[in-house]
Amino acid sequence: MQDRPSTPMPWRLPSAEFGPARLEWPGGSVDIAGLRLRDAALAWPGDGSLPSGTAAELELSTLSLHAHLPLPEAPAEVQQAVASAGRAERWRLEPLEHLDGAVHAVITDAALLFDARVTVPVSAGEVDFNQASVEHVGPDSRMGISRMGLYVDAPGGRTYLLQFATPPQAGVRYEQRSALLGHWTTDRGQVSLRPFLESMLAQMAHSGPRAAGGFTAQARTLFARTAMRGELRPGDGVIDLGPLQVRLVGRAEGRNTALLDSAAVGRGLSLSLDDVALADLRLRIGERELRAGRGSARLRLRVQVRDDGLAIDLSLGTLILRDVQLGAPTDATPPTADAAGSA
Repeated sequence: MQDRPSTPMPWRLPSAEFGPARLEWPGGSVDIAGLRLRDAALAWPGDGSLPSGTAAELELSTLSLHAHLPLPEAPAEVQQAVASAGRAERWRLEPLEHLDGAVHAVITDAALLFDARVTVPVSAGEVDFNQASVEHVGPDSRMGISRMGLYVDAPGGRTYLLQFATPPQAGVRYEQRSALLGHWTTDRGQVSLRPFLESMLAQMAHSGPRAAGGFTAQARTLFARTAMRGELRPGDGVIDLGPLQVRLVGRAEGRNTALLDSAAVGRGLSLSLDDVALADLRLRIGERELRAGRGSARLRLRVQVRDDGLAIDLSLGTLILRDVQLGAPTDATPPTADAAGSA
């Protein structure tokens, strides 16, 4: 007598719906309102693990993620810069290389420091603080970046908005002072966003959130009196966060534009992308990997500065993935934006 084949037969599902579902962990949770599959073929193993198979389309109606990221108070002193333990290659943020746009802020309370209108332009993925403006009555103030952190030089003196635990090494040119006039800053510094943030994420993965530094008490008070808006246009390219890899597409058609908005940064900052276009998605889920050829989504992200860190709320209003596969993980690497464009 021959043994029965161990491979389960796939179930053909012209249409199927699942949900709702909720997953919790210390410091966060995710809720899924519903999931719909179209033209699916799924095979369930007998060990209770996730199925494998394919689907022409997967639609996620609503996904809500809530998380808390603890951040320390601003460090009492800046520690010696350390390397990122060789883990920067884990993070890949190609769309930041061609990020363009501007961020505008209005600080309305003069009791703390000053009334001001702040403009920070972003061009080709770089923030040149020599081009940033802080306008108010009397002599204008200036923003910059030093080895201690991100600062504003105001009439009342220098105020640090974010202080580094260790000075970042990648993607940053720190302020330069005149050799003749030691108190005079001749270059406010510049940040190249992709290497700066990739290195920062790698340090946080290696050393914990403390590697990012902390907000000063004065900055927290300032955030409560600061309104902000902005528009940022990322380039096409791969985002690799380890378990999640995806390629943003559609820059030429104006897709993936991000809008920033906050009536008071201390009460929360919202980021909205109403027309996300993506391709080559890979998501590791336990012993399975979800792959999709292309997709679209609407995304809302809200971040609130609290006494003990950041409260993060992420909502995907509608996520539609096409050419979906669920199976064993692969070692394939998503193509770069240049390689994908020449294919």
